[in-house]
Amino acid sequence: MRALTATTIAALSLCLVNAAHPKSELQALPATTRELVLERTESGYRWNLITTTLPLIGEHQVLVRVRAVSLNHGELDMLQPDPAHEHAGLIVGSDAAGDVVAVGNSVHGIHKGERVTSLYFQDWTDGPFTQAIVAGQHGWTSDGVFGDYIALDDTSVAPIPIGLTYEEAATLPTAGLTAWTAVTESRQISRGDVVLIQGTGGVSVFSMQFAIVMGARVIVTSSSDQKLQRALALGAHDGINYRTTPAWDGRVLELTGSHGADLVVDVGGKDTLALSVKSLADSGVLSVVGGLSGYDGTISAMGLLLKRARVQSIFVGSRADYLRMSAFITAHHIHPVVDRVFPLEQYQEALQYLKSGGFVGKIVIRWQ
Repeated sequence: MRALTATTIAALSLCLVNAAHPKSELQALPATTRELVLERTESGYRWNLITTTLPLIGEHQVLVRVRAVSLNHGELDMLQPDPAHEHAGLIVGSDAAGDVVAVGNSVHGIHKGERVTSLYFQDWTDGPFTQAIVAGQHGWTSDGVFGDYIALDDTSVAPIPIGLTYEEAATLPTAGLTAWTAVTESRQISRGDVVLIQGTGGVSVFSMQFAIVMGARVIVTSSSDQKLQRALALGAHDGINYRTTPAWDGRVLELTGSHGADLVVDVGGKDTLALSVKSLADSGVLSVVGGLSGYDGTISAMGLLLKRARVQSIFVGSRADYLRMSAFITAHHIHPVVDRVFPLEQYQEALQYLKSGGFVGKIVIRWQ
């Protein structure tokens, strides 16, 4: 038998795709798609842009034409060696925005032509978190969303909020939703509450935007005076440089007349948890979001007891949480803060910019 040429393979692939989708929905679709996947190196992994066949969709899936994707710190974590798991070939990324171009026969409520984003989890529609949900983390435990065309379960897409561009919407699935649950879960922010937010990355800036709209007095910490000035320009009330003020918990108490913070959004991890507890007001809430300095830090039980404070861990959120966030964004005309948009051809530069930490808000790649 003669070897199949690339053209023949592409034609056969398109026949398979047509067998899975109505012909009218696929007339304009190509036979192939580009994807960013992890490739093994001597020191871990790197991104590699490949061309492969257009994905088939199942009965409960949709095919999305991706227009923009945003980067999260997790993309850097996935480049590190992982002796327990093999990640080569895994499609990277969890956050994409685009258009639905085909739907499975059993999909309801999602239509061709609808503007949507992916969701971080494949199947967390509502209700409490369970360990089964962890198996479906896009770009982590399952294929991600960085491609021209991606097949997604109907439980893992949601409509783009009215008024947002693709680039803005692509920032919502992880950073936006994480921030939303950090500031809304277990506590209703009241006007005049003090909210302490660490850093000026994606989750932090979203948390700041949400809290400001809710009427809170927002205090932001950063190692950069320039970033603090940006935060103040975005509406934060106070800024603390933790390089020049390492005991920033004392500064929080000073700024608030010894009241402290009613809510602390902690993204720093083990190096910041102790000071976060000290910064809390009586009956305050500590939202533990990330571990930029590492996980498994120490939280003072006595520090919490003396203030009758609470700690909650935040792991993104459900589709129902996303829809509530989306409604809030639309009602208050909130626009995500996008620091820089890179063309797809500069994806390596975008990844390096993420690694540099020299940004405020989110980094986006425009998928062309």
